[in-house]
Amino acid sequence: MSMGHIRAVCWDWNGTLLDDAEICRQVMNAVLEEHGLDPLTDEHTYRSVFRFPIRDFYGSVGLGDDRFVAAATTYLDLLASRVGEAPLHAEARATLAALHERGIRQVLASATLPDALAQQMAPYGLVDAFEDVLSIDDPYRASKHDVIARWLTASDLPPSEVLIIGDTNHDREIADDLGTEFVHFDGGHQNWSGDTRRIVALGELLDLLIPIADHPGLREIA
Repeated sequence: MSMGHIRAVCWDWNGTLLDDAEICRQVMNAVLEEHGLDPLTDEHTYRSVFRFPIRDFYGSVGLGDDRFVAAATTYLDLLASRVGEAPLHAEARATLAALHERGIRQVLASATLPDALAQQMAPYGLVDAFEDVLSIDDPYRASKHDVIARWLTASDLPPSEVLIIGDTNHDREIADDLGTEFVHFDGGHQNWSGDTRRIVALGELLDLLIPIADHPGLREIA
């Protein structure tokens, strides 16, 4: 089904543009080891338990409320030490460029604190691809809802003309609450639930938003 009516795309960062699920699994395993807990043995196992609220994810791997703050603090510190190791997903740059050329507005929203997000993004030179970069102010709550809602209000766009693309239930819940379109990217942190529109490669987004004749050869140049 075509989504040619979309005028703006709100991108998730971790897992959607940035291919960091494996690094995050490794970092979480280091935290689990520190607490004497079983590791997440592979990326499929990680993706099957990852979810928001982030406390629920931690609880599902044995890091309940009594350990959550300490574990999350360690996790964030370890993750910061690995900035720049994860690649962008294939076709990320080409997809961003194609949407820009088409005149589709683009913003980025992340469940990451501003300074940490700036450090994560710095190696890739993508800041200019977005009209705004939205981040959170509470690393232990990690909800993007309010910052996206404020941007949406300021954008003067009807929600029906905005697409949120992300890889988690949180992205989908935000889209449902705000009334925007949603596409699940099934290559990030959380397995597809089976009941939403999805893509498995970022270039497929262009097939939804832009007539195929207008973007030949994307996969060859990505």
